[in-house]
Amino acid sequence: MSNKGSKRSMRAVATVATTVATLVLGMTAAACTVKADNGSHGEQPVGEKPGVLLVHGAFADGSSWSKVVDRLQRDGYRVTTAAVPLRGLVYDAAYIRGVLDGMPGKAIVVGHSYGGAVITNAATGSDKAAGLVYIAAFAPDEGESLGALDGRFGGPATKIGVPREYPQADGKGPSVELTVAADKFPEFFAQDLPQAEAAVLAASQRPIAAAAFAEPSAVPAWKTLPSWTLISRDDRMIPAAGQREMATRAHATIVEESASHAVTLSQPQAVTDLIETAARSAK
Repeated sequence: MSNKGSKRSMRAVATVATTVATLVLGMTAAACTVKADNGSHGEQPVGEKPGVLLVHGAFADGSSWSKVVDRLQRDGYRVTTAAVPLRGLVYDAAYIRGVLDGMPGKAIVVGHSYGGAVITNAATGSDKAAGLVYIAAFAPDEGESLGALDGRFGGPATKIGVPREYPQADGKGPSVELTVAADKFPEFFAQDLPQAEAAVLAASQRPIAAAAFAEPSAVPAWKTLPSWTLISRDDRMIPAAGQREMATRAHATIVEESASHAVTLSQPQAVTDLIETAARSAK
């Protein structure tokens, strides 16, 4: 090869190297920009819908939101369905706070049943939480326990709860968890669902640690965040009067439906509508 050819070849290699370096630097800058836009500061891109974090309650799992998730996704919402450990209010709230902190941008935080108590604690002080939606849920005030609220509102825990021991991971001895008696589940939890569907729910329910009902709630997020509540008029787990009392003191926007405690499955469109109303109002 001549000296001229060699020089041309070297110039070509240098040009390619410069182009690659420019592309790499550009990609790195773009990655840094994306990270900054979707970091932990709770910033919401202009015109983008907030995310939705769905938190299930006791004696249920994430599948209890399945019909709501389908509707929200079709309407263009980014949905996260959390798997709540159900090991205690403090533990569960800390877990859900971690999920919330990891979401990009703002989110509407939605809790059903016991999940309402979890989001009440998990969203306090969070710059990711744009609002709270309670679906047939507990919304405790500071210092209140769910056991005390259940007793005050006339809940059926003593009639339908089945205790059983489970081993603790630290080896300190067994603890107690609760399920709903299978023959009582359709009557108290899901009386407006087909019997076969209610039976499946009863068989697949997840137990909750009994300690969750004794732990006092901390400073509630509803004191600083806007909230919405769907009250199930025919709820036999958390009586409607108790739901109204909690929603009223939280200054929530209230809607009511003739539904059982399993309203996310029996009235999924009503639940979806309320979540989307909250999302449109999010700041």
